[in-house]
Amino acid sequence: MKKPRARNLLSAFCLLASLFTVACVNSPIIGIIGEAVMLPCPCMSPINPDQLYLYWQIQETVVDAFINGEASRSYQDRMYHNRTKLFVRENSTCSLLLSQLSVKDEETYECLHGSPDIKKNYVSLLVAANYTSPVLQVPSEQPRGRYTCTATGGFPEGTIYWLLDNQPLLWDPEPQQSVLDESTGRYNVTSTLAANISQDSTLTCIVENKRLHVNLSQTLNSPSTQDTPQNHIVIPLVVVSCCGVIVVVCLGIAMMRRYLRTSRRTIHHNNTVV
Repeated sequence: MKKPRARNLLSAFCLLASLFTVACVNSPIIGIIGEAVMLPCPCMSPINPDQLYLYWQIQETVVDAFINGEASRSYQDRMYHNRTKLFVRENSTCSLLLSQLSVKDEETYECLHGSPDIKKNYVSLLVAANYTSPVLQVPSEQPRGRYTCTATGGFPEGTIYWLLDNQPLLWDPEPQQSVLDESTGRYNVTSTLAANISQDSTLTCIVENKRLHVNLSQTLNSPSTQDTPQNHIVIPLVVVSCCGVIVVVCLGIAMMRRYLRTSRRTIHHNNTVV
C-alpha cells in the first residue's frame, strides 16, 4: 500500500514543480568509473529538514528522495539501491553522493527540492576512465616494419597519435581500431604504423583521453637497433667468463703442487737431521 501512495505523492510534487519551478543548470560533472561522485544541489536557505521535499530523478526514474524529515527509498529504482546517500541533516545540503559509477550513470539528473517554494536544478554527469599506459610493439624485421601501439580500459573512446623525433608524422598511420568491452563499457584502442625508422630516430605513441585531459605516452629510442645488440654482447662475455674460470683452476692446481713439494722437502730434511 505504501508504493502507490508514494508514487502519487511524487506525481503531485512533480506537477507542482512544473508549475512553480525556478530552474538552474550546472556545468557538467565528471566522475571516474568505479568511484563515487558528488552531484551538487544547494538547498534553499533556511532549510527545515522536517518539512523538506527532495527528489533526485532522471525523467520519471527516481534516484533518491527525502520526504518530511527522512529518506524515502520505497520507490527508488533498483539500479540505485545501496549506491546513493543524501546529506540533508548532516550538511544542510540537497546534494547527492552517487557511488560505484558505471557508463550507464552518464545522464542528466534533476534535483527537485523545496517547501513550500519548489526549485529545480539540472546536473549533467559525464563518466570517464583512464587508459593503461600504452604498449608499443616493435616489428620483428628492421628497419622497415609495422609498429603497434595499444592502450586498454579507458572511457570515452581515446585517440592514438604518433610522433617521430617529437614531431607529427608526415604520413598517416592505418585506421585506428577501437573495441568496446560490453561487460565493462570501456574501450581498448590500437593504432598500427608502417614506417621506415632510422637508427638515430625516436618514435613515440600517445593515447589521449580528451574528457580527462590526460595524455599517456610510450617512447622507443633507436628502434632499428633494439632487436639484436644484446646477442652480440652475450657470447664474448661467456667466453671471457670461461677463460677466467680455467685460469683460476690452473693457478689453484699449481699452488697446491708447489705446497706439496715444499712439505715433502721439509719432512725429508727433518729425517736426515735425526
